[in-house]
Amino acid sequence: MLKIPSFILGGLLILTGLVGYLAQDSSLSIKISGPLASDAEFVLKDSEHSHTLDFIPCPDSAGENAWWIVHKLNDGHAKDTSADNYRLAQTGSDATPKSFWYASSSGDTLKGIFQESENYHNAGTENYESIPWPEIDVEKAKVRFIYDNAGGTTEPVTLSSTNWENVINAPEDGESLTFGKSWTAFIPSIIGLILILCAVAADKAPNAKKHIMHVAVLIGLLGFFSVAGKVGTAFSEMSWWRGEPYQIIGASSLKPTTMLLTAGLLLIYVILCVVSFVAARKEMAAQAARDEARKAAVLKKASKRNEEADSDSDKKEKSSKPKPKSESTKEKEEKKDPAPTVKTAEEKSVSSDTAQNVEKAPDAKGSASSADSQKSETSTVKEAAIKVAPSSDTKTTTNLTKDSGQSPKAPSAAKPAQPTARPSSPTEDKKEQPTPSSATKPQPAVQEKQPPKNPTEGKEASEKPASTPEKSPENS
Repeated sequence: MLKIPSFILGGLLILTGLVGYLAQDSSLSIKISGPLASDAEFVLKDSEHSHTLDFIPCPDSAGENAWWIVHKLNDGHAKDTSADNYRLAQTGSDATPKSFWYASSSGDTLKGIFQESENYHNAGTENYESIPWPEIDVEKAKVRFIYDNAGGTTEPVTLSSTNWENVINAPEDGESLTFGKSWTAFIPSIIGLILILCAVAADKAPNAKKHIMHVAVLIGLLGFFSVAGKVGTAFSEMSWWRGEPYQIIGASSLKPTTMLLTAGLLLIYVILCVVSFVAARKEMAAQAARDEARKAAVLKKASKRNEEADSDSDKKEKSSKPKPKSESTKEKEEKKDPAPTVKTAEEKSVSSDTAQNVEKAPDAKGSASSADSQKSETSTVKEAAIKVAPSSDTKTTTNLTKDSGQSPKAPSAAKPAQPTARPSSPTEDKKEQPTPSSATKPQPAVQEKQPPKNPTEGKEASEKPASTPEKSPENS
């Protein structure tokens, strides 16, 4: 979020520093540690003009010596030259304006100078305030010379002295110091470059983004306070130059303007950083809530899938297992077919016997012995047919009764009909042939009538009436 604002504001700060450095007037600063030598001669010089400084040596403090140098230069040289240049500009004269020097100070010395200007306006009034110059900046004071190049001079501007006593970092006697542009004008550019580098570093290292941006906003905040604290002084200084008693109309306003612009850009940057941090904190909280909601949704979905998988597996297990038959179903099946296994075995034996009889039938035509066996087999089949016949056949019962000489007995209405006996194999028929005594007593049918399994057997059974059983030897 702060990447683009950092680039924009940083770029504006860099541009502000560059413009301030290139557009500023040449200047020179000297530091005084005590009273200047009474025989010292200080000369300001360019290619066309020169000016000798007028000052009063003061043994008490360095601040008082700085005050006299600044006051004499501004009141005796800068005021007159600046007024002449302003007059030429207003009248439209073709005359070339002249370059000039004016001076200022810093710290308590500058405050004393401002108070001296106030005393100029308040002279003879109650607001007049005396200044204790012997107590102001006793050991060290600063004098700053500014060169207004109204004449367009290209050669270097210098300050020379015959005696550099009590001037800190001064050259040898007779040598000069050269005016130049102050590197402090690059301070806004340096701050802007640092902010841009912090933004790039935060983008390259996301893990350290929070710490890097905290450093960036700290730099912006410190820069704002340091510059904003000097903006008021810079405007006061400009007003002091342009006001009475000096009225240096050509005094530059670049310094307070660049300071104000720098402080404004840094303030905007700090505000954006604070807003960004608050928004990031809210976004982090919202993201945490979204993550929790997403996690809960995923867990819910996973649990739902697990439940569906469990239900599907249970359904598959239930479908794979055979369903147990109920008791009522089992009872019905038992009533319908009490002995399915026995019936199947008996049916198979009857069908096999019938097939054997059919195969033996063609051989009986060629031999007499086969005829006898055919008769015995025919009698056996007849007996089987009689046993297969239903017990409800009254005719069969009546005929058997007549042959046996017994009176027929009416079937009891109260007793239910019992199923006829199952068909038996020829071997069983031979074993179960009735004896003379038992033939006269008909046995009730046990099993139901079953259709003949073999077509030949059914045909022979139908041709032989059921009412003509064989006569036993006793009946004959």
